[in-house]
Amino acid sequence: MSYISGTTTRLSGLASSIDTDMVVEELMKASEIKVDEVRQQKQILEWKQEFYQEVTKKLYDFQQKYFSDASWSESISKPAPSYNSNYISVTTSANSVSGNIYIKDIVSVATAAKLTGTSAVSSDPVIDIDTSNLSELAGKNIIISLNGTEEQLNFSDISYESSADVQTELQSLINSKFGSDKIMVSLNEDRLTLSAENSEIILKIPTDGSDASSVLTYDAFSSNRVDLNVSLSSADLRGAIPAGSDIEFVINGKTFNFTSDDTLSQIMNKINTSDAGVKMTYSSLTDKFTITSVKTGSASDITFSDTTGTLMSSLFGTGITTYGTDAVVKLSTSGATDGSDIITITRSNNSIDVDGTTITLKGKAPGEAEEGISVLLSHNSDDMFNKITAFVDDYNALLSSITAKTSEEYDRDYPPLTDAQRADMSEKEIEDWEKKAKTGLLANDIYLNDIATSLRSCMYTPLAKLGDNTEALGVLIDLGISTVHYSDKGKLTIDKTKLRNALNSDPDKAAALFSQKSSISFSLYASEEQQEKRFNESGIFYRFSDILNKNLSTVGKKGALISLVGSPTATFTGNTDYATRISDIKERIEKMEEKLKDEEERYYKRFTAMEKAIARLNQQSAWIAGMMSGK
Repeated sequence: MSYISGTTTRLSGLASSIDTDMVVEELMKASEIKVDEVRQQKQILEWKQEFYQEVTKKLYDFQQKYFSDASWSESISKPAPSYNSNYISVTTSANSVSGNIYIKDIVSVATAAKLTGTSAVSSDPVIDIDTSNLSELAGKNIIISLNGTEEQLNFSDISYESSADVQTELQSLINSKFGSDKIMVSLNEDRLTLSAENSEIILKIPTDGSDASSVLTYDAFSSNRVDLNVSLSSADLRGAIPAGSDIEFVINGKTFNFTSDDTLSQIMNKINTSDAGVKMTYSSLTDKFTITSVKTGSASDITFSDTTGTLMSSLFGTGITTYGTDAVVKLSTSGATDGSDIITITRSNNSIDVDGTTITLKGKAPGEAEEGISVLLSHNSDDMFNKITAFVDDYNALLSSITAKTSEEYDRDYPPLTDAQRADMSEKEIEDWEKKAKTGLLANDIYLNDIATSLRSCMYTPLAKLGDNTEALGVLIDLGISTVHYSDKGKLTIDKTKLRNALNSDPDKAAALFSQKSSISFSLYASEEQQEKRFNESGIFYRFSDILNKNLSTVGKKGALISLVGSPTATFTGNTDYATRISDIKERIEKMEEKLKDEEERYYKRFTAMEKAIARLNQQSAWIAGMMSGK
């Protein structure tokens, strides 16, 4: 390997017949060996960094799968929902007591107080008849929409003598298009009024020039349904609100102030977001407003009054009030059906909690259809079994990946290859050599051994009762989970029959062994005493989570592995221990290579000087020889 960039003139044995390049190469070998040794150190650091990153990624993936939120660990103890119908649902929780609940009768469900307007609030659309132009009506059209179905009505080519003739013809056209009694047309002097119970009418004007506007006058898009987004003074309400008027009313003791420029939509929004405890709605089907109490139960109530203006009386009239009712259920918490311990439960809402189990009433079934429901409350042992076995399998895979690295034997006969060695080997030979060179680099590694030991300790250490680290609730072997042999380095095996029996006989204990939460919060700065207490009274999930956090924390005090090689979420970048060490050794190599260049240049300078001296001697010898020969 030559390090000279061409600044030194080389005279390779022209005078001395010495192979200068070969001699310099031999002289440089000792120094090059030192540089190669440092390069090999760098390669080993890079391989170790790569291995640490692989382990860090596996730990991170494990953490994300099981501990990114509490839902997975908490679900290990959740029973499955037990009952659901059109009238009732029963939902269990982690605190539900196993057993039976017998529901004898749903006497009533909780309802909210409701105030409904006594009549429709919108004015019916009207059509004014110009009797002086009745002769122009023949062949003209109007458009009517009924509940979204739009029809064009063509007036017959007949002679219209009076407004009554127009009424008769329009009623006939409407009946033929929509059916009898769907829209009623009434006549008052020269004005037609269109009405339809529980139906929306919209009048439209044809745009093809066939409109009857010269005879029939009406507002385009006039309707028997109020427009919530126009001002009160412009809204077609039966109780008209004069322009420029002020409005004040009270609902449940809460005073509201508006003007005629406000819209019904604005009024409803202000009411619904207030602390009056009600919701106001409008039904386009019935053309009525309704106020409903937010709270349910017999105590719910609605009161209202106008203090300025007549808006509330216009919208509700005298109002039809439906008072709220309580939910009443007759049930037995023991499951007994003979009526011996039936109790009556009354609630203001439809959610009833019974020993951690929530009974939600949806409605009172006709007759006694819901009477005599027996609900079995039990933990979902199949779900718990599947989750526990999957967790153990993943744990074994994780632990094996760690112990595989720490238990490898390191062969010092296979250091990283130098560039010169690579040049003399095939790709397959290089691959085989590097495989052996990488083996055992993390043998007995202090960081990985600590993780493996900590993980195994999680499995073997008895779970302590909360607040009492002397009383043990149990260990995993109670569930049929244990180690097979020392040679397996802590891998677990499951006696599936024993596990199923344990889950069915004492699911609470199984849940606690995995998901009991300590009274001590996790902190990287906790004292040894606090750490020990938290560890002893934490279930397997929380013990694992703490170990992973100690190694993977990126906030505040960095975890051990994060400090070594960085976080996998940032593609292992950052100022880490290994990144710093590799950077330092790169700088060292660069400096050593500069020295090699200098050393090589010195050798060539010396040989060049020697070649020049020998050349001068050869010239002198030739001159002397010539003089002596008389030439």
